[in-house]
Amino acid sequence: MLLKYKYKLKPHKTQAVIISNWLSMARKQYNYRLAERLNWFEATRTLLNACPLNVSVVPVERIYHAHS
Repeated sequence: MLLKYKYKLKPHKTQAVIISNWLSMARKQYNYRLAERLNWFEATRTLLNACPLNVSVVPVERIYHAHS
């Protein structure tokens, strides 16, 4: 028999704000990287698995000011 546990988060208001900020930063980072990848594909028209995302370094300020 397998047991499963479910946990429900019940954060305080300050914790909810912190979690919301982290999720917002993660969403902005994901959207920025997705746009970067799509722009790279449009420019090169090569396979997406050939995209060197691991060497792409962009200042954090550029990401968050562009999508605010």
